[in-house]
Amino acid sequence: MKYVIAAAVAELLAVLHVSVMQYIEILGVTPDLVLIFVAVWAVVRGHEEAWIVALLAGFVKDLSVSDPLGTAALALTPIVLLAAATRIRAVDTEFLPSVVVVALGSLGYGIINMIVLAGTGQSVAWSDSILRVVLPGCLVNALFTPLIYMPVHTFTAQRRLGTIGTRRLTSPL
Repeated sequence: MKYVIAAAVAELLAVLHVSVMQYIEILGVTPDLVLIFVAVWAVVRGHEEAWIVALLAGFVKDLSVSDPLGTAALALTPIVLLAAATRIRAVDTEFLPSVVVVALGSLGYGIINMIVLAGTGQSVAWSDSILRVVLPGCLVNALFTPLIYMPVHTFTAQRRLGTIGTRRLTSPL
């Protein structure tokens, strides 16, 4: 059921990306809500679930944009590796690692997307694309992370309480 919900949310965000978000331009780029969703899911829910969600969301996004099929799915998979690396962290929150994974995942997504487009014979202006699209996209996606983080974190926290039971909310000291 969780993967059906994730696929439905990814579809909704992909439709928003191609319809509404095109009118929201910050620093010359639009936020990628599907990428943010996958990154937040990977950090909050774990990298085991995130592999499937990244592939589902990637194919859903590929069906809604004009990139070659499989490009987004391929470009979203490094996000899962980044999220797995955040499990070794010194902070006790999932928000800061989510923002870092979104920013670095946006960088990886942009570079992989350009490699795939160059591999299919399309011309890519590497320096302009990185300076005017990829790097501002990292910042804009990181700024939009709280919009996706809050619902995913809230849904996950409710699920944890319902299945595991009550947890200790205070310090044992």
